[in-house]
Amino acid sequence: MSEKQKTKRLTRLSWIKCAFDTLYEDGIEQVRVERLAKKLKVTKGSFYWHFKDRSELLEALIEYWNEEMTKTVLQNAEMFHGDPQKRIVSTLTYIVSNERTKYDPAVRAWANHDPKAKKYVEKVDKLRLTFLIALFSDAGFDPEESEIRARMLYYYVLGEAYVTRKESRAVRLRRIENKARIFIAPS
Repeated sequence: MSEKQKTKRLTRLSWIKCAFDTLYEDGIEQVRVERLAKKLKVTKGSFYWHFKDRSELLEALIEYWNEEMTKTVLQNAEMFHGDPQKRIVSTLTYIVSNERTKYDPAVRAWANHDPKAKKYVEKVDKLRLTFLIALFSDAGFDPEESEIRARMLYYYVLGEAYVTRKESRAVRLRRIENKARIFIAPS
């Protein structure tokens, strides 16, 4: 297959996914057109067919993070109807099963040095917390306690992305019911 044929099959999403993996593995500094082209085994020209410049790729990258790691979780949660504890179990199960926090440490490290990324992360945090606050509110907690519980659960889930990589997915999944029970327990 010629280089030209390979380039034709490459999509904008292919570039974004490659950039996302590179961000995760090596940091935002390594998300460079030339490096991505080499990983994808295409010319840099393919990149410019899909993106105006690296800035446009980075914007698409942060949008992809929001779509894949936040909106898919919220959409999944909306499809599940049941009591709040079961909804929390369902949401946590989806997050762990689909590794929806895997990329958060890399995205947040990027946001520490990039004002646009930081603003986007803050927007995503607000969206995620709003969802969790509503879950705890549905469970009958007052607004302040709903927010506190939502933040505790959110920070716990994010913390797992940083510190429990050695813990298997199976162990994390097995513990979800207990976690949900603890977070929803009456005060």
